[in-house]
Amino acid sequence: MPNQSIVIRGKDIVINGQPTQVRSGAMHYFRSLPEQWHDRLLNLKRCGLNTVETYLAWNVHETQEGHYDFSGRWDVAAFLREAQALGLMAIVRPGPFICSEWDFGGLPAWLLTKPDMRIRCMNKDFLTATDRFLKNALDILTPLQWPAGGPVIMMQIDNEYGSVGNDSEYLQHLYDLFRQRGVTVPIFISDSPSEAIYRCGALPSTLLTVNCRNHPCHGLDLVQRLRPNTPDIVMELWSGVSHRWGELYYKHAVEEVAADVESLLKRRASFNFYMFHGGTSFGFMPGARMPSEKEYQPYLNSYDVDAPMDEAGNPTPKYTMIRDLIKKYCPDAETGEPIVHPARDFGRVQLDEHASLWDALPVLSRRHESVNPESMEHYGQSHGFILYRTQLDLPRGVYPLRIERLADRAQIYSNGQFCGDVFRNDSNQTVNIHPGQIDILVENLGRVNTGMGLQYDWRKGMTGAHIHSRRLYHWEVYPLPLDDLGGLRFQPGAPTRSAPTFYRGRLNIDSPADTYLRVPYGSKGIVWINGFNLGRYWHIGPQFALYLPAPLLRQGDNEIIILELTALREPVVECIDHPDFAPLQRLML
Repeated sequence: MPNQSIVIRGKDIVINGQPTQVRSGAMHYFRSLPEQWHDRLLNLKRCGLNTVETYLAWNVHETQEGHYDFSGRWDVAAFLREAQALGLMAIVRPGPFICSEWDFGGLPAWLLTKPDMRIRCMNKDFLTATDRFLKNALDILTPLQWPAGGPVIMMQIDNEYGSVGNDSEYLQHLYDLFRQRGVTVPIFISDSPSEAIYRCGALPSTLLTVNCRNHPCHGLDLVQRLRPNTPDIVMELWSGVSHRWGELYYKHAVEEVAADVESLLKRRASFNFYMFHGGTSFGFMPGARMPSEKEYQPYLNSYDVDAPMDEAGNPTPKYTMIRDLIKKYCPDAETGEPIVHPARDFGRVQLDEHASLWDALPVLSRRHESVNPESMEHYGQSHGFILYRTQLDLPRGVYPLRIERLADRAQIYSNGQFCGDVFRNDSNQTVNIHPGQIDILVENLGRVNTGMGLQYDWRKGMTGAHIHSRRLYHWEVYPLPLDDLGGLRFQPGAPTRSAPTFYRGRLNIDSPADTYLRVPYGSKGIVWINGFNLGRYWHIGPQFALYLPAPLLRQGDNEIIILELTALREPVVECIDHPDFAPLQRLML
């Protein structure tokens, strides 16, 4: 049997008989590629950290109810074994809810098809699905626990629960399930330091840990007042800030992060940087924030979050600062020079072929006939776009069309002519149209990743359209998840009409390397490289180039496809050797 142990003894985390300071960094297996895990984990260790922390994202493991995938990009066990091979311990947060600026906080969208669904509470349908997922996940994780010879030293139940709910019976249910499925390591909760939050979101049997930025010892002092003689653990030491479309690009000053780190090292507290390496929320997986009913704010694909390692896994000034402080206060810590992967400028790529979205509907979608337009989830779709089409038989004229419960952005066409676009935050959601064929193309920009809410808070698409007080019935609906573009038939040259259009070009390279892809003459759309969905571009910024990792490229010919939702001023993409964000702003605290 492995001679490994972990116990909590008063204020000490005792690992193999020795009081241990856990110095951890968050890095999510689902935000990087398996080919990149080794170098990023090694860089984490060379900064003087001894532990890596990751969530599990339920919605990538169970995209269809009852069908699980823990392979390839989603092989969390391989990620943890790679960490162990490098001498790192691991903290795992299996959820079921993770927040993390990830679509629906990691919950699968098919939950929203259950008529009585309420999340993160003692709701029968939610618990049935949650228990099934956690049993599968824990069967993978429990053999990787520290006492069993693996790297996992702690696990979390749910995430920041006390900030949004108070169902202690639900938390107890999760705790009991973890123990029944063989979890023997310490179980914790993490949340913002507040007595009210801890009262709502913790159990006597869980460790209390702190999530905060600036003066983390204040939060630790609160924990000591509530539970004297318990370990000092900052589970999320926020080292940067996440970013949303249409906002300024902020940074958290190095000297402020340094003050936080030094205060914890002096105290001998355990801590986990959130994030140490943010990585990328590829494809359609970024979540959204909704601080009020009319303030929907979708997140970028980049999850760089101004972390100590940037989106490409390279060190930043924060990395050097953290390593130097750890060497000062923990001279026995293993440190070293980080691996750097320079990016390359591959130049401009001409997009010399096109395919109209309208013409491609038969190969991209299956038509549904609906009396009422229903949400995206109703048609078994989780992400992407959805097209609603109806025939408006009215006398000639101009009519005001209003969309009901739009989520999140719609482009409206009348007889193939663009009439306008509407965003869910717009105070005026009316577009003038003409009679005839009406097409409403709705884009899912990401589900809110915080809170509790009701089903309709997260459903995507729309639930109706009105002209004056007249509701429109009988629709053709085309779900467009865009997860397989293999059926597209491209034509040479440029399109002759302005409409949502796929463009294709070829990038020929001598050797793969990281690069950053931007669409300088585009307005809004999606980028695929060799069939892999990189994510969105949008002229409103602040992200103007998508990180393109070397493992997605191959020597020789590479296929680039973009879906431009309006029209390209020039059919070109660029592969540059650096990120491209709007001018930086310092985070004001």
